Order: sequence, then C-alpha cells, then structure tokens
Amino acid sequence: MGLFVTGLCWAQDTQYMFLQAGKLQLSDADTTVTANGTTLSGDYDDLPFFTGGVQKILGGSDRVRYGYEGGAVISWQNDSVSYSGVVNGGATVNIKVENEMFLFGTMLGGYGDINFGDRARLFLSGGPMLLMASLKQDQEKPYPQPLSSAVVINGDERDFSFGYGAYASLGLIFSVGGKSEFGLVVREQAVEMDFNDAIADFPYDGTQYMLSFGYRM
Repeated sequence: MGLFVTGLCWAQDTQYMFLQAGKLQLSDADTTVTANGTTLSGDYDDLPFFTGGVQKILGGSDRVRYGYEGGAVISWQNDSVSYSGVVNGGATVNIKVENEMFLFGTMLGGYGDINFGDRARLFLSGGPMLLMASLKQDQEKPYPQPLSSAVVINGDERDFSFGYGAYASLGLIFSVGGKSEFGLVVREQAVEMDFNDAIADFPYDGTQYMLSFGYRM
C-alpha cells in the first residue's frame, strides 16, 4: 500500500508541455461550385496544423497512468482552388477561387498512457473540440469563356463560423535527453463547420499527422 501511494503521488507531480506541428489530411477533399446551374468540381489541399498544450498526469502506477490534456489549435489556408466543368455541349470551363482561411480552437480530453520509464511513453487521448474560423473566398475576374457573360458567383465577403466536434489521438513520445521529448502523433478529428456566405463548402474532417516537441515539467 505504501508503494502504491508513493507511485500515485509521483504520477500527480508529472506534467508535459507539448508543441505539435504537421498537416490535416482531409477525409474528403472534393469540393464543388455552382454557377447558374452549372456544377464545377475542385480539390482542396491539405491544411497545416499546429497544436500546443499540456498533458497532466492525475494518477495511476509507474507503468499505467491517466489524466487529462488541454490545448489550442491553429490552422490556415491561403491558396487557389481550380474548379472545372463541362458546359454548352462539351465546352470546358475553368474557374479559380482564392481562399483566405484562419482557424483557432481549443481541445480538452481524457489522457492515458503506458510509461516506459525515462525512455518513452505511448498515449491515447480524446475529447471535444471547439473551433472558430474566418473564411474569405474570391473568384478571379474576368470570368472565363464560354460563360463570361453568364457566370454569377456570390460569396466574396468574409464569413465567420463556430465549429464543434471531437478528436482522438495516438502518440509515441521518446525522451531525447534530460527532460526534452520528441515523437509522432496521429489525431483523427470530426468537426462540423458552416460558412453561410462561402462560395464553396469547406470541410474540416480528417487525420492530422504531427511531429511533437515537448518538455517534462
């Protein structure tokens, strides 16, 4: 019993700070634009993603521990998406839409790991996410032929949206000397966002592949 209490007190003193950098690979990168009844198709690129936060050990043994994690996420996308479609009996129309998106959010979830002493730890975590994003989409002018006099696309005003969802993470973290850490994290997220004035839908569901840099406090 004394050894268990000692291990529990040791676990409660452990806290990890982390910074993760990587990309969000979208589950469905397909997107469409409708212009006067004509549907044009395009594809989004993966989004850069940064996450910073804390993982706090609340209890457990020397080997198996539990706690919570909390942090903030930042992402953006400034690029062009090319849309194309076939109209007027076979003519191809190509349109470029400029995206300016910035996203900020928070996450808070449960945490559990298998601790390999001073060498490594394998962890699982998951919980809710809350996001806020700003999106501006501009369609380049002049409009291309053969619809230069007919294409009407609205939505060049900046739009704001709140999103909510959940995430689940799996990470393998190694000690690299002293209290510094380095590892790999894979995070699956499902988030619902709704931009009412956007030219095209903008998805956020997908898998994050992250490099993690941390410090044990």
